[in-house]
Amino acid sequence: MLRHSYRFGADSGIGRLARAINTNQPGEVSKILADTSRQGLHRLSLGEIGDAALETLVVNGVPGRGHGYAHYLEVLEKNRPDNMAGKEAFDAWAAQVIAAHSQFQLLCSLRRGPAGVEGLTPRIEAQLVASGHLPQDAGGAHWYEGRPVLVTGNDYSLKLMNGDIGITLRVPVNVATGDMGLRVAFPAGDGSGGIRWVLPSRLQRIETVFAMTVHKSQGSEFAHAALVMPDAPNPIATRELFYTAVTRAKQLFTLVETRADITQQVVRSRTQRASRLFSVE
Repeated sequence: MLRHSYRFGADSGIGRLARAINTNQPGEVSKILADTSRQGLHRLSLGEIGDAALETLVVNGVPGRGHGYAHYLEVLEKNRPDNMAGKEAFDAWAAQVIAAHSQFQLLCSLRRGPAGVEGLTPRIEAQLVASGHLPQDAGGAHWYEGRPVLVTGNDYSLKLMNGDIGITLRVPVNVATGDMGLRVAFPAGDGSGGIRWVLPSRLQRIETVFAMTVHKSQGSEFAHAALVMPDAPNPIATRELFYTAVTRAKQLFTLVETRADITQQVVRSRTQRASRLFSVE
């Protein structure tokens, strides 16, 4: 039985918040979140879900405390090898970009709606284009350098599993001609620290992952994780989901909310599982 978290300390802000959520203490949750001096926690209250402060957080992070998505895109540009460099140099570069990307992830309770993955992904892409971190043609389902993708189904031929995250990079595809092309870099997944390069056209079950549902994040960890709470009550947003989101963070957890009362409702709610195993008709 796992009795100790190696992701964060039990007495850290993240550890205390996770424990208060798990033990159904709404008052303690409010108290912990209200303590702005507490290490490892940050709270962003929005007037509405369309507030530009959300884009600022996602792109730039929390100054001096936790990164946003600009970090991995800056590492991508700054550390790019010369076009004539060998495979080892490009593998090392890809590993750096992947590690930088894992510094931050935006999590959503919902998939649909303005506060969900489908509503936030195009907003984030557009802001990263406007800030000069992504190419002008970035967006939608087409491929561009810097696009982070989440594998949404096991692909045994490519040795990729549901939940794997890769980053699209421009690399040499023909040494003789110097031609460059897009490939998606994934961690090799065999403990070697190597990189698996995949043609974008071979990836059939993927989605852009500037925002991820909490459900999809299970088993992952990020230095800084931010959770966007729903802007209206929703049965999907439960105490278990909140706990899972908080415990994805290693160093900093940011709660993004438009209504504090929704957060309180979430702490009080539990996942309801209906079973007819012992029903009699």
